[in-house]
Amino acid sequence: MVVKSFLTMNHDPSVPLLNTVEKPLLSRFRDGVLTADFGNAVFGNVRIETRGAPLPPCLTLRLGEKRDTEGRIDRNPPGNVNVREVTLSISPGQKVVEPVFPPKEFHLRPEPVKMPDEIGEVTPFRYVEVEGLEADSVALTRLFVHAPFDDSAADFACSDKGLNAVWALCKHTIKATTAFGVYIDGERERIPYEADAYINMLSHYACDLDPRVARATVDHLLAHPTWPTEWSHHMPMMAAMDYLYTGELDVATKHYEALKVKLLMEKARADGLLVASAIVDWPAVERDNYNHGITDPDNPKQVGPMVNTVANAFYFHAMGQMALLADALGNANEARDFRETAAKVHGSFQRAFFDPARGLYTDGEGFDHTSQHANFFPLAFGLVPEPHIESVADFIVSKGMACSVYGAQYLLEALFAAGREHHAISLMTERGPRSWLRMLKEGSTMTWEAWGPEFKPNLTWNHPWGAAPANIISRFVLGVRPIDPGFSKILIAPRLGPLKWVRGTVPTPHGAVLLEAKNGVSMRLDLEIPEHTSVILHLPWRDQRVFVVDGQSAPLTSETSIPSVSLSPGRHVIATE
Repeated sequence: MVVKSFLTMNHDPSVPLLNTVEKPLLSRFRDGVLTADFGNAVFGNVRIETRGAPLPPCLTLRLGEKRDTEGRIDRNPPGNVNVREVTLSISPGQKVVEPVFPPKEFHLRPEPVKMPDEIGEVTPFRYVEVEGLEADSVALTRLFVHAPFDDSAADFACSDKGLNAVWALCKHTIKATTAFGVYIDGERERIPYEADAYINMLSHYACDLDPRVARATVDHLLAHPTWPTEWSHHMPMMAAMDYLYTGELDVATKHYEALKVKLLMEKARADGLLVASAIVDWPAVERDNYNHGITDPDNPKQVGPMVNTVANAFYFHAMGQMALLADALGNANEARDFRETAAKVHGSFQRAFFDPARGLYTDGEGFDHTSQHANFFPLAFGLVPEPHIESVADFIVSKGMACSVYGAQYLLEALFAAGREHHAISLMTERGPRSWLRMLKEGSTMTWEAWGPEFKPNLTWNHPWGAAPANIISRFVLGVRPIDPGFSKILIAPRLGPLKWVRGTVPTPHGAVLLEAKNGVSMRLDLEIPEHTSVILHLPWRDQRVFVVDGQSAPLTSETSIPSVSLSPGRHVIATE
């Protein structure tokens, strides 16, 4: 049984925090130690209640995310995988114990987000061990702290069990990491970062379209920005996506002038290109040797060249997002200026970075090295002209997963944009060292900060920027994305790749889009479209042109060689004739 109750408001009163009381899936005594497994890791605390017999005068309590080979909580886990231990003195007659864990030293700094006093310190854990009990005389429960989250708002299932497990991993990560009322980067730092927050927001909106945590995070990041070049560009991207998904201009109205500053237009030269080094990817070993690893002497965490592909790809994309917001706010002249600047950047981008001999983009101006990042970011952001998409996509595919869990967001977007859904889905179901299934195999129930400790020795097991598949599955495998703000007009463009069938629920402000598609000799797509919307459907079967829509043969238009049909709200069935 799960009981929910409001505890308090976080520092931002628009984000209430809930306390979900959970019982363990399994608890037992072993060698005098009560052990419990709650089935997944969350941020929270535990409660111990006596069942009648008095509690002993002293208890040792241990919480952790990982077990060792003997089935105990791992007391020396890799990186920053969490384990906490506290010894408690029990007062005579005390019947309930909720331990107080002292904050970790790093969390006492000004930058980490603090928990409200009424809730107190939380820690991420799945397993509990209690030493000092003589018998099974207590009830042990977990207090899971999180923002409001509708578990039924989104769902996904398909013919591949691995992809189902990846979806569940990412969805749980999104819910479990809302404990601070803003998007944090994981337990080690507990600091919001712009790129992390953008991926977190996309996946949150794919799982539950509640904007409160995302908007509180925007407020926080505009007051407390971080340092990477492209992270700045993620702020207009967040504001635009919030508008597209909710139909509301709250973020843009409140922060329009501050969002313009985030474009970094003052760093642009006469031809429109930005002059700035870039973080490219993180950790640094995940940059696919971008710029041969030569760092910016003024900012050693970033790499050159100073006129580079990645920073300018983000600059171009963020400029387009600001144009969208300017139009929506009635700033037509500024919207025109943003679009003209974006067009200028587009032309200069091709001249400065594209190598026609190889059909690829180099890392930067006057540079001959070609990395995966220099190509998948431009492809994801629509910078690659149609004649060059094939060569760029071939190169990206040849590299596999040559990026971090952060870069994977844009790598997967690029692959779907190029029609390489087979490869994109294969990357999400990979079982090797760079995979989400590795995280599950090693016992994690939240996504990691990196692919493994060999890539980032201080990684955490609770880092939501690794949860990109949640939004990639919703936006590209199921293919449900807003064309007009607030999903008043919806694109449904499922891309099944090797999957035999998919079924999913995608939240919109008007209600859920329900989709079920069958792939094979006979092909069928069942849809339920909410009221007050219209739909452009791009069918996933590109080599078919004869379809029956709701029992009637229907004329199909074609967009980029994809059969398309317009649909109104209600239930629809599309099948091969």
